[in-house]
Amino acid sequence: MQTETLVGLIGFGGAVVGAGGALLGGWLQQHYQDKAAKELRRDERRYATGQTALEMLIRFRHASMKRTEDADSDLAFSEALVEFVTTFDAALYVVPGGDEMRRRVLGTIGLAAAYMEPRRPNSEDKSWIDTCCKEAIGVLSAFLREEPLPEPSQRFLEQHELMRARSRAQVDPS
Repeated sequence: MQTETLVGLIGFGGAVVGAGGALLGGWLQQHYQDKAAKELRRDERRYATGQTALEMLIRFRHASMKRTEDADSDLAFSEALVEFVTTFDAALYVVPGGDEMRRRVLGTIGLAAAYMEPRRPNSEDKSWIDTCCKEAIGVLSAFLREEPLPEPSQRFLEQHELMRARSRAQVDPS
Protein backbone atom coordinates (compact mmCIF):
# COMPACT_ATOMS: atom_id res chain seq x y z
CA MET A 1 0.00 0.00 0.00
CA GLN A 2 1.32 3.38 -0.89
CA THR A 3 2.21 5.89 1.79
CA GLU A 4 -0.23 8.47 0.44
CA THR A 5 -3.10 5.96 0.58
CA LEU A 6 -2.17 4.91 4.11
CA VAL A 7 -2.00 8.52 5.28
CA GLY A 8 -5.38 9.20 3.63
CA LEU A 9 -6.99 6.18 5.37
CA ILE A 10 -5.54 7.19 8.74
CA GLY A 11 -6.84 10.73 8.22
CA PHE A 12 -10.26 9.40 7.22
CA GLY A 13 -10.32 7.11 10.29
CA GLY A 14 -9.42 10.06 12.52
CA ALA A 15 -12.24 12.12 11.00
CA VAL A 16 -14.74 9.28 11.57
CA VAL A 17 -13.62 8.86 15.20
CA GLY A 18 -13.70 12.64 15.74
CA ALA A 19 -17.19 12.97 14.22
CA GLY A 20 -18.41 10.00 16.24
CA GLY A 21 -17.04 11.53 19.43
CA ALA A 22 -18.66 14.87 18.65
CA LEU A 23 -22.02 13.22 17.94
CA LEU A 24 -21.80 11.11 21.11
CA GLY A 25 -20.82 14.16 23.15
CA GLY A 26 -23.74 16.16 21.71
CA TRP A 27 -26.17 13.34 22.42
CA LEU A 28 -24.94 12.94 26.02
CA GLN A 29 -25.13 16.68 26.62
CA GLN A 30 -28.69 16.84 25.25
CA HIS A 31 -29.70 13.83 27.32
CA TYR A 32 -28.45 15.38 30.57
CA GLN A 33 -29.93 18.79 29.74
CA ASP A 34 -33.32 17.16 29.13
CA LYS A 35 -33.03 15.27 32.38
CA ALA A 36 -32.13 18.45 34.30
CA ALA A 37 -34.98 20.38 32.66
CA LYS A 38 -37.44 17.61 33.53
CA GLU A 39 -36.25 17.64 37.15
CA LEU A 40 -36.63 21.43 37.27
CA ARG A 41 -40.19 21.26 35.88
CA ARG A 42 -41.03 18.54 38.42
CA ASP A 43 -39.70 20.66 41.29
CA GLU A 44 -41.61 23.71 40.05
CA ARG A 45 -44.82 21.67 39.74
CA ARG A 46 -44.26 20.16 43.18
CA TYR A 47 -43.90 23.60 44.74
CA ALA A 48 -46.78 25.23 42.80
CA THR A 49 -49.28 22.43 43.48
CA GLY A 50 -48.19 22.11 47.11
CA GLN A 51 -48.55 25.88 47.53
CA THR A 52 -52.07 25.72 46.06
CA ALA A 53 -53.04 22.99 48.53
CA LEU A 54 -51.51 25.01 51.38
CA GLU A 55 -53.51 28.10 50.41
CA MET A 56 -56.71 26.03 50.29
CA LEU A 57 -55.98 24.63 53.73
CA ILE A 58 -55.40 28.12 55.14
CA ARG A 59 -58.68 29.38 53.57
CA PHE A 60 -60.57 26.45 55.09
CA ARG A 61 -59.02 27.10 58.50
CA HIS A 62 -60.01 30.75 58.24
CA ALA A 63 -63.61 29.89 57.25
CA SER A 64 -63.93 27.41 60.11
CA MET A 65 -62.69 29.97 62.66
CA LYS A 66 -65.21 32.57 61.45
CA ARG A 67 -68.07 30.08 61.74
CA THR A 68 -70.87 31.07 64.11
CA GLU A 69 -74.44 29.91 64.56
CA ASP A 70 -76.07 32.46 62.24
CA ALA A 71 -77.35 31.41 58.80
CA ASP A 72 -74.92 33.55 56.77
CA SER A 73 -71.93 32.17 58.61
CA ASP A 74 -73.21 28.63 58.23
CA LEU A 75 -73.71 29.16 54.48
CA ALA A 76 -70.22 30.62 54.08
CA PHE A 77 -68.74 27.70 56.01
CA SER A 78 -70.74 25.18 53.97
CA GLU A 79 -69.50 26.74 50.73
CA ALA A 80 -65.91 26.69 51.99
CA LEU A 81 -66.33 23.08 53.09
CA VAL A 82 -67.72 22.01 49.70
CA GLU A 83 -64.87 23.76 47.85
CA PHE A 84 -62.35 22.25 50.21
CA VAL A 85 -63.71 18.70 50.05
CA THR A 86 -64.09 18.67 46.26
CA THR A 87 -60.75 20.22 45.35
CA PHE A 88 -58.27 19.79 48.19
CA ASP A 89 -57.57 16.11 47.69
CA ALA A 90 -57.24 16.68 43.93
CA ALA A 91 -54.71 19.43 44.62
CA LEU A 92 -52.71 17.04 46.79
CA TYR A 93 -52.83 14.16 44.31
CA VAL A 94 -51.00 16.15 41.62
CA VAL A 95 -48.06 16.93 43.92
CA PRO A 96 -45.19 14.78 42.60
CA GLY A 97 -43.43 12.54 45.11
CA GLY A 98 -45.81 13.29 47.95
CA ASP A 99 -47.28 9.92 48.90
CA GLU A 100 -46.41 10.04 52.61
CA MET A 101 -47.31 13.73 52.86
CA ARG A 102 -50.66 13.04 51.18
CA ARG A 103 -51.42 10.17 53.55
CA ARG A 104 -50.62 12.29 56.61
CA VAL A 105 -52.46 15.43 55.49
CA LEU A 106 -55.59 13.65 54.26
CA GLY A 107 -55.64 11.50 57.41
CA THR A 108 -55.42 14.58 59.62
CA ILE A 109 -58.17 16.39 57.71
CA GLY A 110 -60.28 13.23 57.81
CA LEU A 111 -59.99 13.25 61.59
CA ALA A 112 -61.18 16.87 61.66
CA ALA A 113 -64.30 15.90 59.73
CA ALA A 114 -64.90 12.74 61.77
CA TYR A 115 -65.50 14.66 64.99
CA MET A 116 -67.11 17.77 63.55
CA GLU A 117 -70.77 18.30 64.38
CA PRO A 118 -72.60 19.62 61.33
CA ARG A 119 -74.84 22.66 61.82
CA ARG A 120 -73.67 23.06 65.43
CA PRO A 121 -70.49 25.05 65.62
CA ASN A 122 -69.00 25.16 69.07
CA SER A 123 -65.67 26.13 70.52
CA GLU A 124 -64.53 22.48 70.82
CA ASP A 125 -65.21 21.88 67.13
CA LYS A 126 -63.49 25.11 66.14
CA SER A 127 -60.50 24.29 68.29
CA TRP A 128 -60.32 20.74 66.90
CA ILE A 129 -60.56 21.89 63.27
CA ASP A 130 -57.96 24.56 63.97
CA THR A 131 -55.62 22.00 65.54
CA CYS A 132 -56.07 19.62 62.59
CA CYS A 133 -55.47 22.41 60.08
CA LYS A 134 -52.32 23.53 61.91
CA GLU A 135 -51.09 19.93 61.95
CA ALA A 136 -51.75 19.51 58.22
CA ILE A 137 -50.16 22.89 57.47
CA GLY A 138 -47.06 21.80 59.38
CA VAL A 139 -46.77 18.57 57.40
CA LEU A 140 -47.39 20.25 54.05
CA SER A 141 -44.97 23.08 54.85
CA ALA A 142 -42.20 20.66 55.81
CA PHE A 143 -42.81 18.79 52.56
CA LEU A 144 -42.53 22.02 50.55
CA ARG A 145 -39.29 22.91 52.35
CA GLU A 146 -38.06 19.37 51.52
CA GLU A 147 -37.54 18.59 55.20
CA PRO A 148 -38.52 15.35 56.95
CA LEU A 149 -42.22 15.29 57.83
CA PRO A 150 -42.75 16.18 61.49
CA GLU A 151 -44.19 13.76 64.02
CA PRO A 152 -47.74 14.56 65.20
CA SER A 153 -47.64 17.37 67.75
CA GLN A 154 -48.41 16.74 71.40
CA ARG A 155 -51.35 19.18 71.21
CA PHE A 156 -52.81 17.28 68.27
CA LEU A 157 -52.47 13.92 70.04
CA GLU A 158 -54.00 15.24 73.26
CA GLN A 159 -56.89 16.95 71.51
CA HIS A 160 -57.49 13.85 69.38
CA GLU A 161 -57.85 11.81 72.55
CA LEU A 162 -60.30 14.36 73.99
CA MET A 163 -62.39 14.30 70.81
CA ARG A 164 -62.47 10.50 70.84
CA ALA A 165 -63.62 10.54 74.47
CA ARG A 166 -66.33 13.08 73.61
CA SER A 167 -67.46 10.96 70.69
CA ARG A 168 -67.60 7.82 72.86
CA ALA A 169 -69.58 9.70 75.51
CA GLN A 170 -72.15 10.84 72.92
CA VAL A 171 -72.59 7.29 71.64
CA ASP A 172 -72.75 5.72 75.09
CA PRO A 173 -73.94 8.42 77.55
CA SER A 174 -74.00 6.01 80.54
